[in-house]
Amino acid sequence: MNKKPLEKINCNFCNSDNYKIVYVKEGYNIVQCNVCELVYVNPRLTIEAVNDLYNEDYFTGKGFDESVQYKNEFEENIEKTTLMDWDAATIKELLTKENPLNENFKLLDIGCGMGLFLYKARKLGFDVEGLELSQYASEFARSKGLDVKNETIDSADLGTEKYDAIVMKEVIEHLPDPMKSLEKIFNSLKKGGLLFLTTGNYDCPERKLRGKDWFYFMPEGHLFVFSNKTMDNYLNKVGFRNVRVTNQGDLVMDLLLKWNILEPDKFKPDAAIKRILFEGIRGINHFISSGLRVYAVK
Repeated sequence: MNKKPLEKINCNFCNSDNYKIVYVKEGYNIVQCNVCELVYVNPRLTIEAVNDLYNEDYFTGKGFDESVQYKNEFEENIEKTTLMDWDAATIKELLTKENPLNENFKLLDIGCGMGLFLYKARKLGFDVEGLELSQYASEFARSKGLDVKNETIDSADLGTEKYDAIVMKEVIEHLPDPMKSLEKIFNSLKKGGLLFLTTGNYDCPERKLRGKDWFYFMPEGHLFVFSNKTMDNYLNKVGFRNVRVTNQGDLVMDLLLKWNILEPDKFKPDAAIKRILFEGIRGINHFISSGLRVYAVK
């Protein structure tokens, strides 16, 4: 029996209390709203208990997500070309199309962890800031010369129309109130600003095959699991335009980079053959990927 502090919630998107239990894992109910189809943990750990999860153990693979090795990842990839370089270049390319006269883009990474993406974005010319609720991780990022505040999105003052880009890589599923957070993000983006986020894809074949054993179900920390539909619903309700919810996780995109099909400084390759391969593989990936890559313009 789970003795940790729990709280019962209504659906974060539509506020309905009409749901069905789809899985039970580690003593937690993973439920789906019968009105809007949002998937979430209910009841879940209290916010205080959730925040306590993100200590040094979490960032070194000893917490609820054993795949996390952010400190090692930073040291190993700080000078390597990785998918993060492509993500940063993609953000810059999309921003330049929306704001062709702007040459100094301001970027905020929410839940920036040890700061690797910020480091990559700064190398590309972004003026970068980060938010990280973990004192351990934020101190590490600052030791690398990065401007990272030890705050949550709820406690931080993001200002109004301050940022050209806001990034949340594998963060939104951890947030206690995604709607409130997205509204705050929308208000802090400039007109033409871009939100880029990644998260799990509830509709992926792996979840349908593995059920509750799907790797993304970590009910202590992953409080929400989104599909194309529910993510699109959120972003449109908040007010974003040009919303692109793509089924693209890291695994296949990493392979494209290693095979030299993906060019790290461009969203799409220039060479015709590479572009055809890029689009074809992305098309296949749309039907198999366990992850979402999301772009939304204010």
